Amino acid sequence: MATSDTANGSSQSDWLRRYRWLLELGLFSCLSLFWLFLWAAQGKIYLGDDLGFHLNRVQGLYQQVISGHWGLGHIATTTFQGWGYPINLFYPAYTLLPMAILQVWFGGVHAYAIFLFLITLLTLYTTRFVGQRVLGSYYQGLLLAVLYSFSQYRVLDFFVRGALAEGIVFAFLPLVFYGAYSIAIGDVHQWYWLTLGMALIGLTHVVSLILASVLVLLTLGLFFLKRTGLKQRLGALFLAVVTTGLLDLTFLAPLMEQLHHMKGLGVMQFQLASSAVQPWPFLVNSAVNQMGSGQINLGWLMLMLLLLTLGVCWKFNGVERYLVGLAVVFVWLATTWFPWSLFQGVLGTIQFPWRFLAIASFLIALVGTRALVLVLPRNTRHVRGILLAAMVVLGIILNAAGFVSFFQNPYSNAITPESYHTVATDVASTDYVQPVSLPAMPALKTHSIVVMNPTKGKTTLRQLSRQVGADSFTYRLWSRRARRLKLPHLAYPGYQVTVNGHRQPLRQNRMAILLANVKQGTNIIRVAYVATTIQRVSAWLSALTWVVLLGWFGWKAWRRLRQ
Repeated sequence: MATSDTANGSSQSDWLRRYRWLLELGLFSCLSLFWLFLWAAQGKIYLGDDLGFHLNRVQGLYQQVISGHWGLGHIATTTFQGWGYPINLFYPAYTLLPMAILQVWFGGVHAYAIFLFLITLLTLYTTRFVGQRVLGSYYQGLLLAVLYSFSQYRVLDFFVRGALAEGIVFAFLPLVFYGAYSIAIGDVHQWYWLTLGMALIGLTHVVSLILASVLVLLTLGLFFLKRTGLKQRLGALFLAVVTTGLLDLTFLAPLMEQLHHMKGLGVMQFQLASSAVQPWPFLVNSAVNQMGSGQINLGWLMLMLLLLTLGVCWKFNGVERYLVGLAVVFVWLATTWFPWSLFQGVLGTIQFPWRFLAIASFLIALVGTRALVLVLPRNTRHVRGILLAAMVVLGIILNAAGFVSFFQNPYSNAITPESYHTVATDVASTDYVQPVSLPAMPALKTHSIVVMNPTKGKTTLRQLSRQVGADSFTYRLWSRRARRLKLPHLAYPGYQVTVNGHRQPLRQNRMAILLANVKQGTNIIRVAYVATTIQRVSAWLSALTWVVLLGWFGWKAWRRLRQ
């Protein structure tokens, strides 16, 4: 009888090992649906603070796809009010391309919901992977994935702030931490996870790249817990940094080119000491899971996990205690208790210190997972299953409570399939416009050369037509006399102006408005954005580096399968 029981147990374990991937896929799919269900079940989405901005970005990519141009495009010809806003030169759009492709098949509202489902699924997988590697067990990886993916700040980012790009970054932060952690403790062969995570963040959200760099820098403090192999660890770090730079060169090099030619940007600047959260309101809002955009918080679950961890961290080893301290530091960074006035010049571009709560949520979930396992009365499979189920149910309940709380605020900004196109094309953003050009924006948005060049008396100028293409605008214009005209476009490196088939030198006035010389009579004016030499070379270098890195990943996976 005992032999039979042993055989059955062994057979059951073999079955679980063989089909664990399928069970995991089912669990993660259900969790992603539960996380998203209330927010998307009614066939509409909710316009958080910045969501309209991001939907305009996606709509621009969608227009590129349906017009047969598979590149991302450089300027917004049909979105952001259609004057040629160079959004993709300043804000990376690479990770939004899947949503644009989904929109071809499912429409904007449903594509957004499916995309959030896929991003949550990816977040669960990357977090489980990192948790299993760092905490040493598959179960703890699962528990970490649940806690992190259902964290309050992640919900706030997606649904209240509408910060789509920052929400995507949640999927990559665990990889960044794991790569930096591995290098710091001496497992230098895992350096490429740092590269992969940082590169994906750099192709998603530049500000988050700065935040992640702070995470890397502070995680490397683990260097001092182990004083051997320093040369190898520094070498691995150098390799990770160089490779990351090459992978992101396709965006970073053109960005530097644009910034070099500009005299400031219209991006709003904030004093970090003022935009950080006040500690007491932050604590209260976290305790009651507030859901307002002016009530940024950590959430009840993360707060309780942090308190539990602080209560049992005396049982942790040195590395785990360091990570507890790191979690506390990132919470501290979000508040006015941190001396932000000293770092305004270095980190002013992050705008809001509470953005560090994304990193704090991951670290609290990480050390909180370890704390939960330590306080289990019995570490049996049955008890672990109860704990995991309890955390899943708690996450779902808190998510539902957040949804209810959201509707207690005076929001009336649901986006339906009927209103999606208007919202996704008409956002007025001037973040990447030079201050000297701002007074001209009302005229630029009329798309009219006549409005840009007002005359008194009888008509001397008529705009006969305007056509929009991929990265281009074509005007048919009649002029009573030869003259130099202001065009409804701003000058950025890469623009070309062609009049009647002849390319003209790029000219601009003191407000950075493009100029063109026209002849008497009918003229065809084409304003197009053409990739610069720096853009083309950096794109090829990045593409080659991605091919080499992914090929290396494939080779390692093939070797593992053979073994």
